[in-house]
Parts: sequence; C-alpha cells; structure tokens
Amino acid sequence: MKIKFKRVFFPFLLGGLVFCSSLKEAQSFQIKVSEETFADMYAQIRVFYLNRDKDKDHNYKWNDFQIYKFRLAIKGQINPLVQFYGMLDANENEGYQAKLWEAGVQFTFAPEFVVKVGELRVPFSRHNFVARHDSVVMSSDGNYFLPSQFKDALRAVDPYVGGYRGKEQPFKRTDFGTVIAGSIKDGLFKYYLGIFNNDRFPGNKVWRLTGGFGNATASPKDKKNFEYDLRLEFTPTFWGFKSEETVFDPSLRVRQTYLGKRDTMTFGLGYHHEKHLEGLNPATYKTSSLTRKAWAADFFVEKTFGKYIPGLELGYMYFDDTHLYQATPTTYKKGDAYTWYVDAHLIYKEKIGFGIPGIGFRYEYVNVDGNFQNKKDLAYDRYGVCFTYYLHGAATKLGIGFDTVKAKDALKAYIKNRKWEDSTTTWYVGLYAQF
Repeated sequence: MKIKFKRVFFPFLLGGLVFCSSLKEAQSFQIKVSEETFADMYAQIRVFYLNRDKDKDHNYKWNDFQIYKFRLAIKGQINPLVQFYGMLDANENEGYQAKLWEAGVQFTFAPEFVVKVGELRVPFSRHNFVARHDSVVMSSDGNYFLPSQFKDALRAVDPYVGGYRGKEQPFKRTDFGTVIAGSIKDGLFKYYLGIFNNDRFPGNKVWRLTGGFGNATASPKDKKNFEYDLRLEFTPTFWGFKSEETVFDPSLRVRQTYLGKRDTMTFGLGYHHEKHLEGLNPATYKTSSLTRKAWAADFFVEKTFGKYIPGLELGYMYFDDTHLYQATPTTYKKGDAYTWYVDAHLIYKEKIGFGIPGIGFRYEYVNVDGNFQNKKDLAYDRYGVCFTYYLHGAATKLGIGFDTVKAKDALKAYIKNRKWEDSTTTWYVGLYAQF
C-alpha cells in the first residue's frame, strides 16, 4: 500500500503531538489511556554520505548525500491480551513515497502461546529478526550498499533481503501471514511457527550460460498452498543469560547489541518451505515444479565485562531448489544457494565526550549455483568495518565505515565479461536518530 508522504506525515505527526502525554526514554512518545492501554510512537531517520565505486549504472566513481529512510512507527497494547504495531517508511530507493512497511496484531494468550497476524517478519533465520537500525556495522543493512552488478547473482534468492517488495520477490524477510510463538521456562526454549502467502512467479528463475537470470517458461496452476516457516531458539538461562523478548514483541525484533542492558546468548535453528514455481515442461527442464526448502543455523552472544561489551553473531543459511541453471545449451539443473556470515563488535560502556564508542566487523560469503565461461558458482566475499559513536541508546548514533565486495568464480567471469568492476569499496558516514 503506497501513500503520498505529505498526506501521511503531517496528520500522523500532529496526532502524535496533540495526544502524546509522556516522553519515554527520550526515544518515543507514549499515549497512555490507562495502565493497561497505551501506545508508544516514534520517528526515525537514517542519513548517509556515500562515496561509491563504479557499478552497472555508473562507469565512474561517485558520491552523494541522502536520506536513506524516514520511519514513523507505533507500538502498544489495548489490554494484556491484545498488542499491536505498525510502521510507515519513506525510502530513498522508492522515491520517498510513504509505504506500509510492517504491521500486525498480537494475542498473548499465555507466554507459551502467542499469536501474531499481519505483515510480519518471517521466522526463519536470526537475520530476519534483526532490527537493522541497531546493527553495529551500518553496511550490514541487507543489500542496500551492494553495487548493482553483484545483485545479478541474487535475483532468484537473496538471503539478506530487506522489506516486502511484492509477490514477485522470490524470498521474503517480511510477508503477510500468521505466526504462532511461545516462550517456555522463562525463555529457555522459544518456538515460532509461521504460515504465509504462497507466491509463485516464473521471473528470474533460470540462469543462462550466456549470463544473467531469465524467466522460466511455465503455466501456473491454481494456488492452493502456503509458505511454512519454523524457528526454534535456545538460551542457556541457567548460565545467567537473559532470553531475548522476541516472542512478546509484536514486531518480532532482536538486536545486535543491547549496550550492556542484557547479557544474552541465543542458539537458533530455522526451516523454510515454499512451492514457488510450477507448470514447467519436464521435457525442457527435467522437472515440472520447484519447491524451495531452506535451513538456517545461527548463534548470538553479548556479555558485559566491566567497561567492555563484546558481541559475536554467526550464521549459516542453505536454500535448496531456488532456481534452474543451464549446465549445457540443452540441459538444465536445479540450483541451490548458501551463505554464511560473522558479525563481531566491541563497545566501551562508558561515555567519552557525548557518547559511547564502539567498533564492529562483518563478513559474509554468498554462493549461488550457476555457470559462465567454464566457471562454476556465482559467489562473492563481502566484509565491512564500522566505527560507531552512540549518542543515545542503540538507535541514535554516528558511524564511519567501509564495505568491500569481491566477486569470485563464475560471477567474477560474468562481471568482467560485461566490463564492470568485480571488486568494489564503498566508504560512508551515517547518522541515525530516533525520537
């Protein structure tokens, strides 16, 4: 749902100023009707200066200032049974048209049984739950910093995909559906079961020997299935770690740093299942349909030691039957994809000047099946470093960093064949503020 920015912004802001009765931690207004009925409202902005390398669309290095995102959000509860949230975003890559980004209603029947309905985060990997504006490395914000030539490898599946972009999006971090979640023994175990819309779209499902993804020739049938997702989490609370509050948060968020407010450790496993393509000609493709099955395993820990807050996150995702690729000019094979990543940070807990300093590092490796010029695998390495200065909480901060991407194997051959840059570095200065 797209809405003109001015039509949304001014009534929303005016309503917030008129009805908000208290300021909560200087990061949100709270509308409080009673002890049981309230809503927190906040505005968020992310501004960047970007110094970019060459890409598909620019045969030269370039730089610009931009507002990457402006968000208005609300989250609260009607009573202890019913909670809700909603987010309106205006993004640079969508011409700043305000758009319903996420929204949902939550029914907390018991800690072990919570039901969420709406446009929600898909409970597959930890990455799907991460609140990116709290990430220590600003360039870990999905593929926003990724130059366009590398995105050609991700058209059939993008493990680090951002918000909902429509039914044609092959794999989604956010989708329309229902999530049933629960926390057992004060968060020792947590579970999430998701049922979402089943989307079938033949676009960008075939990697060609000549390079690039093309459409599959298919005759779709009636859509009668759903997408299914399952995630299980374990926190060793008996070691003194506190469980993250994802189950009880209507927006299904976790953070990459709690700035010393919570020592936590989470082990996660995820499963995803969606029949995303059917009506294929078996004589051509050797199969009549594609069903994407995916698995995720991840780990996160953050613990305060005196004045220092170190944190570590590890993750692996594997996607089966995401696309088809040409093995020879006349034969096709089913294609898979996998990725793994490392996030690490060290934050000094005490203020120096106006804020708290920290440094973060991120590495990710992506591999997608595909051939080009006798080379196999569309693969790249990506890593970044960011120096962060937290001015208020984790959401208001200044960051300076870089993001480097290097193509490998068949992707490198494809990019060099097109005379694009196969190794790029983006330098940036970012300022996030939330009120």
